[in-house]
Amino acid sequence: MRFRHAVGAAIGALALIVTVPTSANAIDGNFFYQYGDSAGPTAGTLENPEQGVCINIPEVEGKPGTAFSPKNQLPDADAMVYSEEDCQGVGTKLDPDAELGLDVKFKSVIFEVA
Repeated sequence: MRFRHAVGAAIGALALIVTVPTSANAIDGNFFYQYGDSAGPTAGTLENPEQGVCINIPEVEGKPGTAFSPKNQLPDADAMVYSEEDCQGVGTKLDPDAELGLDVKFKSVIFEVA
């Protein structure tokens, strides 16, 4: 009878581990950007992004346009924006709490704790 309880407890613990996703590498803060027409841009945000993971900007992924005007509101992390998807091409660094203008165009970004 105890063996069944032990197996049940082990299965229950495994289920909790598998079903409760945690992001230990998430960074508190937001990364803002714009996309679309620069005369009437649309705002985009990445909330609490993961550290060390290349993120393609969803609104421009697989499309000819780019994001622009990045604003790094992550107080503890640098952002590196890249001109191409998958963190390829020309990279431009943004320090914590920094922003760049319309001339900085990018399609992907990666964050590293400063």
